[in-house]
Amino acid sequence: MVTTIVFSIIFVFMICYYAHFVVVDSRKVLNNPYNKRIDSNSSKVVRGTIYSKSGKKLAYTDTKGTDEDLSDDTREYPYGKTFAHAIGITTHGKYGLEKICNYDLLSSQTSAFQKIVDDFSHTTEKGCDVYTTFSVSTQKAAYESLEGYDGAAFIMNPDTGAILAMASRPSYDPLTIDTKWDDIINDSSDSRLVNRATQGKYIPGSIFKIITTLDYMRENKNYNKFNYYCDGKARFKGFSIKCFDGTAHGSEDLTDAFAHSCNSAFSTIGDKLNVTKYRKTAEDLLFNKDLPLDIDYNQSVFALDSTSTQFDITQTSIGQGKTTVSPAHMAMIASAIANDGVLMKPYIIDRVENSSSNIVKQTKEQKYKTLMTSDEAKQLRKYMSAVCTYGTGKIMANANYKAYGKTGTAEIDKKDNVNSWFVGFAKKGKKKIAIAVVIEKMPEGSNSAVNCAKEIFDNYFD
Repeated sequence: MVTTIVFSIIFVFMICYYAHFVVVDSRKVLNNPYNKRIDSNSSKVVRGTIYSKSGKKLAYTDTKGTDEDLSDDTREYPYGKTFAHAIGITTHGKYGLEKICNYDLLSSQTSAFQKIVDDFSHTTEKGCDVYTTFSVSTQKAAYESLEGYDGAAFIMNPDTGAILAMASRPSYDPLTIDTKWDDIINDSSDSRLVNRATQGKYIPGSIFKIITTLDYMRENKNYNKFNYYCDGKARFKGFSIKCFDGTAHGSEDLTDAFAHSCNSAFSTIGDKLNVTKYRKTAEDLLFNKDLPLDIDYNQSVFALDSTSTQFDITQTSIGQGKTTVSPAHMAMIASAIANDGVLMKPYIIDRVENSSSNIVKQTKEQKYKTLMTSDEAKQLRKYMSAVCTYGTGKIMANANYKAYGKTGTAEIDKKDNVNSWFVGFAKKGKKKIAIAVVIEKMPEGSNSAVNCAKEIFDNYFD
């Protein structure tokens, strides 16, 4: 009897494991860049085309007019550096969508009969085509807004989860990557192979005040009665925290403190927070958690725990310290705020079609997680609106769309250089996008990222 039960348990476990593998892990194995079985298809299958949302070719195979010999085929990337990190390459281990969709791009997905016909007629099979959610115009606007800077931008539709753009600078030319590969990997000065939009690990600066504000709201039912007098500096035992340029903001409610990004007010708020609850709020927003992204990314880190000092806590509350974030993650948080607290699952692949234009896969929009209540999201929208009306993002006040956001300047060295941030969203009629922009190593101030975000918004709502 005992033996039967044991074997039954093992059998059930094996069935569950197999089901999990088929549903979850099999695609990871199939798309593994070192899976030579799939890559062997490249000798008999023309790699499929990757398209934008509107049907523009982002990557395609030039067959040189030959149907049988694929040895001279070349992979072409019409938009070069603009889409390099998002689309990726097919060599040196594969990156981006070329990696994610490797199996589909090298699989014909035609009928068994058609495969037999093709074999007998020596006709080369064609891999499936991948239609993405990328907007060429939005991607160009994001990439061009970063010209002259190192940084990244991540843009998505809050209502659907569709990723519209992810730009990263410095970039590389996918057409010349093979000839320049050794030089690039031996030069670590700019990390140009890193997709900063998803893999960047940045100190958030004042954009983290979004999380601090949310936790303060959760811990204090009377948060709307908050009042603080800022004289330019908050004083603690053994240290002090200054506002930008030592600016004295005077008497502030929470809206004003958020709009003016008052470090004195927020460090005082942070000092009163319960660290355990603060950490839970951060983790509710996916800090220290896996993100719902298919493309390679790095987790955001919330570092406070029961051993953290007063200095650690107050620094974290204004976005300094050991906490790190990625633009992709912050865009997701902005997206949830725009969508009444609900994060729609981000996705890049709209559909996959075979050579007969039959849809073999179609992404369905789906809710990923409720990050906050609708009331919490509504209140955060009020604060973020103030930023773009009269606060640190007021250059958007007279735009032909309604903007919501939070600026940030993250100190990174002793030379007054900062990472400049803007996180937020904008809407006009039924159109809406969420965004996160970071500019690296700028002279102190947040205007750079705000300007980039405005360029992207202007392009989208034009």
